[in-house]
Order: sequence, then structure tokens, then C-alpha cells
Amino acid sequence: MHRFFIDQSTEVNENVIISGNDYNHLKNSLRLNIGDRVILSDGDGFDMEAEITSFSEDEVFLKVLTKEKSGVEAGVKVWLAQGLPKKSKMDLIVEKATEIGFSGLIPFESKRTIVKYNYKKKEKKRSRWQRVAEAAAKQSGRAVIPKIEEFYSSSQLKNLKQKFDYVLLLWENEENLSLKKFFTENNVEAAAEILVIIGPEGGFSAAEVQQFKSELGAQIITLGPRILRTETAGITALTAILYEKGELGD
Repeated sequence: MHRFFIDQSTEVNENVIISGNDYNHLKNSLRLNIGDRVILSDGDGFDMEAEITSFSEDEVFLKVLTKEKSGVEAGVKVWLAQGLPKKSKMDLIVEKATEIGFSGLIPFESKRTIVKYNYKKKEKKRSRWQRVAEAAAKQSGRAVIPKIEEFYSSSQLKNLKQKFDYVLLLWENEENLSLKKFFTENNVEAAAEILVIIGPEGGFSAAEVQQFKSELGAQIITLGPRILRTETAGITALTAILYEKGELGD
């Protein structure tokens, strides 16, 4: 069934109204009719099966038939703090990370970030990435749309220290601590919140790495002997973390 996200919590036998772009998609693109059923997600991890009961000129009315906690969302919450990449690479990162199961993105500017956005461009980009996350969440059957945060500077990331149980920084010059070793040495709970920091195309300087280590308590992680592109590193780490915690199937 087709999936739509709603911004309200509702119960069985209650009515829901869909309007705007989702109304146009449901009625004009999908050509759904009265009696057809869809899945509604409220953004809090619940899925509802609902039946279309009627249409108006710009709204569709549905009745909720069932409601249950989604089994799709991962217990461990993984966020990516992504150094701004060039061109449309962030679209790819957001899309694929959403499909795999991340919780959200923190875009940030570091010393070696090549792209620079003014305030207006930043908000336009953030809104675009949020739409990419929503589309990918619908396609992949997610019950929650990952959140795209406001832009940070690298110095502002220290404000996130208390929000995460673990902070991991991927660095190509690290040789000792792998993700496998990290999980061996730490009893990471099933519902842990993890922030993974990825540099832009130019990577991080040794001074920046030390800054993240001292201000954020970041553990410096290697993903192996091969140097990964910025659009590959976060997706790879996310996949490995979810696999390690049993979130990619038994």
C-alpha cells in the first residue's frame, strides 16, 4: 500500500484529512478512489491502515482502521554529522542513509569545506534535503522521517556532546580503532544514540581531529585501509553499525 505521513496522532475509527501535495499525489497521480486503503505514519513510529471515505475539491478524507507500532525503525539511533560536500552529493547521502535507517543529519562547515552557502541558500538546501528524506522514507517503508537539522559550524558541534551516548569521527589517518574494535570495547545498548562525524572532500586536519576529540569526546575510527569518498563513508559506517546491532535482519 502507498504510504503518507501525517502531522497528527490519531486512533482507530478516527478520521484523517490529507491536503496539499499529498492530496494531489493521492488523487491525481496514484488515482486512488473511495474504498482504497493506504498506510499513514504519524512520525512517532506508528503505522495506521486507513480507508478513503470521500473527497472534496482539495482534500481527501480517510478513516483509520488499524494502528500499531512499526517494526521498521531501528532501536539504535544513528545521526550523521556531514561536512558539506560539493554538488548534489548530499542528496545521495540523505536518500541512501534514510533507506538504510539513520535518524537524522547535521550538515556542518569545517575548515576544508569547499562549498559556502549564505543564509538564504542554507535554508533552501535544508528544505530540499528534508524533502529528499521524506520521499526516501515513503519509498523504503519508514515510519519516521529523518530530521535534517540547521547548519552547524565545526566549533558548534561541541554543543551536541550531551545529546549522544557515543560520538565517532571517521578519519583516514586512524590506524588502531576500527568499528569492530569499538563495539568489542564498548557495551553499546540497543537503544543507544550515536553521532558519526564525516569530513568533506578535503577531510579533517590533525588539529580538527584533536579538537573534536577534546571538545566532543569523539572516538577516532578507521573504516579500513581504503580511503572512502565523503558520500560513501557515512553510509558505510551507518550500515556497519546497524548490522552490528542486528538491525539489518537476523
